[in-house]
Parts: sequence; structure tokens; C-alpha cells
Amino acid sequence: MDGIMQWFERLFDGSLVAGGIFLIIGIVGGVLLLISLVLDGIFDAFDFGDGPLSLTTIAAFTSIFGFASFACVGAGMSTPLAAVVGALAGLVGGAAAFWLSKLIRGAESSTAVSSGDLVGVTGAVVLQIPEGGLGEVAVIRNGERISLSATADSAIPRGAAVRITHTVTSTSVRVAPVEASPAPHNDEVE
Repeated sequence: MDGIMQWFERLFDGSLVAGGIFLIIGIVGGVLLLISLVLDGIFDAFDFGDGPLSLTTIAAFTSIFGFASFACVGAGMSTPLAAVVGALAGLVGGAAAFWLSKLIRGAESSTAVSSGDLVGVTGAVVLQIPEGGLGEVAVIRNGERISLSATADSAIPRGAAVRITHTVTSTSVRVAPVEASPAPHNDEVE
């Protein structure tokens, strides 16, 4: 019976209502954080880039603020003190989210290559290139294998080494066979 009376007292002094509001703030922040991480780009119109005011950072702050304040009210703290503790926890959490998202975005590899990056690169014919037709070549750029459609002045068989001479589009190139270098020979007769 004491528990029910305590609940009524907290309802009338406002701490239960404040706790509920903090809980709603935490849930909304958590949902926004989940959406910003899973459906990256859906809220780009409201995003302020990758800086400290990115949607991920703001959502992390809001979520941690709400849940920490809710926990503090539940532990018996006054509402203003719970809000201050929640704000401090939110700042730490938001800073951590900013740092982690910056770290993750910096670690993302970029396989995008420009036309200037491909000219002169050697690769191998994956799908035979017929004279006047289209084949496929594979090259290694930034440590990753990239397959490109390829044309050539003459037929080039599968497995042949080629050098990219020109980029036609972002996914197709013109190639020429790489001349085989002569094998080193030893003039000494044994």
C-alpha cells in the first residue's frame, strides 16, 4: 500500500509526469538515432552535415538526455537536478556519437575513380574483347577489384594483360594489349 501512496505523491508533486516526459524524449531520440543510422540519408534535408550538429549527434544527445533524466527522476532526484544530470550525460553521449561517426566516415574506403585515375592502369581481360565489340577487364584500384566494360582496336583474348588508354564512360574503357617484355637472357653458355 505504501508503494501506491508513494506513486500518488509523486504524481501530484510532478516528478512522475516529468519522468514520463523525459522517457518520451528518450524514446523519440532513440527512434531518430536508429533511423539516422539504418536509413542513412533519409533526413538529409534536416541534416547539418557531419559536424557536431549532425542528425546522429543530436539524436544521440536527445536519447541519452531523456533516458538519463528519466533514470535520475526514478532514483528520486528532483526534476531540475535530473535535467542537469541528463544534459551532462547527453553532452558526453553526443560527443561520443560525433567522434564515432567521424571515425567511421573517415575509415570508409572510396572505390570511386575518376577517368584520369584509370588511364595507364594495367589489368587483365576477364571476358574476351572482340574486334569492334565489347568485353570486360578487371583492374585493382585502392586495393579493390573493379570490373569495367572494354573495347579495343583489335581482338584481345581472355587472360591477356591490357593497359587502359582512354575512359569512355565511368564504367567503360578503351584498352590496348600490354607488350610482353622480353625475357632476360644469359649470354654465358654452360
